[in-house]
Amino acid sequence: MVHKAAMAEVFITDAHRLGDHRFTVAAQWPRAHVFYRPGADGKCDPVLWLETIRQAGVYVAHRFYDVPISHQFVLAGAEFTIEDPQAPQYGSTPHTVSLDITFEPPAQDKRHLVIELAAVVRIDGRRCGRVTMRGQAIDARRYAVLRRRNAPSRESLTPFEQPSPVPLPPAAVGRQHEWDVVLAAWPDRAESWQLSLDPYHPVFFDHATDHLPGMALVEAFRQAVSLSGCRRSAPDCAPRVWALTSGAVTFDAFGELDAPVLVESRPVAERTLGDHHFSVQADATQGDRLLASATLTGRPLLVAGGRALGNAA
Repeated sequence: MVHKAAMAEVFITDAHRLGDHRFTVAAQWPRAHVFYRPGADGKCDPVLWLETIRQAGVYVAHRFYDVPISHQFVLAGAEFTIEDPQAPQYGSTPHTVSLDITFEPPAQDKRHLVIELAAVVRIDGRRCGRVTMRGQAIDARRYAVLRRRNAPSRESLTPFEQPSPVPLPPAAVGRQHEWDVVLAAWPDRAESWQLSLDPYHPVFFDHATDHLPGMALVEAFRQAVSLSGCRRSAPDCAPRVWALTSGAVTFDAFGELDAPVLVESRPVAERTLGDHHFSVQADATQGDRLLASATLTGRPLLVAGGRALGNAA
């Protein structure tokens, strides 16, 4: 059975072939979205960029490379750079997004398509950044083999020690709703959290899946970075108010839905990136397997009265 995403979560509207492996893909971002909301700087959510490119890759593979609708898409990694962040469009029309996409000539047979693409993102006609993405589309048999091979050993899937972690309040990770918080914290541990996903989340679980959604891990990394350097033992420690400017994410193994996941972060090369940017490494592990890792770079924002004002001095 093939499960399709809810129409409210589909952002791709059309695509045209420009050359052998070049395409232009049209997308539309909603004026307001239940999950992909503006960041502290009032700009479009960078994770929305990744989700839009992911959908574009799937759509182009089906339409132009004859990938059967029954194939599974497995994401391996993505990198992005935001050159010109845009604010959400709250007028009478939503943002119009166009993607100039180039596929690497794919390695393909009837059961398998390797996908490597690079996309230039234009918002309302302005070039705003670029994204690269890697993955593969595989048939059910090959997916089953890959799924078993990449699963953590059951012996390693033991519960974390007591006390149990406590879900964070939405404001602590820049969210408005409790169901959008994907981390829970231990009172005496810094830079580590347990993944805490609502199995009925309308975005992460908009279709049936037998493993942890990759975009949920990306969101966990973003929330972990916002808390980087904040120790649980300090009640007055405020989360970092920041604007994401670039990042790289690698997916190494499938995550099981019924076992705990540890999310950890650590600063990387802070104060060396210029213009007060900082970079944080984050990892997600389950049992004896590294599920995914990311390096995210951003710029801190000055805050007054709860509102972000701009670059930190």
